[in-house]
Amino acid sequence: MTIRIREGWEADIEGIAKVHVQGWRESYRDFLAPEALAGLSVEERMELWQRALAELEPRAKLLVAEADDGEIVGFIRGGPIRGKAAELLGAKAEIFAIYLLDKVKRHGIGCRLMASVFEHLAAQGFRTVGLWVLTDNLSARRFYEALGGQAGPEQSFDLRGQMVAEIAYRFELARQA
Repeated sequence: MTIRIREGWEADIEGIAKVHVQGWRESYRDFLAPEALAGLSVEERMELWQRALAELEPRAKLLVAEADDGEIVGFIRGGPIRGKAAELLGAKAEIFAIYLLDKVKRHGIGCRLMASVFEHLAAQGFRTVGLWVLTDNLSARRFYEALGGQAGPEQSFDLRGQMVAEIAYRFELARQA
């Protein structure tokens, strides 16, 4: 299977939403309550992505991983940091979301997505980027550490009725010439 990385567009919203829901169910099944995962809906995620794409932040980047049959099998979105936890991340830019379907994990696609967004953010003048990952998600944490991410502070919050902890990862971006 050939996977192409390309810009994500409004026409991709349904495919992105499907990956978002299935990605949650596959990635978090071992540490989130089944009820929380069952309550996810593609329609809800489509609305979320429609709002996100309407924001028109030119320094943000949305990329999709598309299989040769046209199926979206992963995505990433990053841009200028938002929210109140900016000082905790210690970065000016953030990876808001990255999800891959299990069937395409461990084939370098996540690395390609991260590298492409890092390159975009560096070209926008950002020198650091951060992200949050569930503390219990050890495979994702190993992935971020293999990419050079440095673990940082932790915080807890209510996620669909379940208290969870997440940890910050910070990356130094290569300077663009």
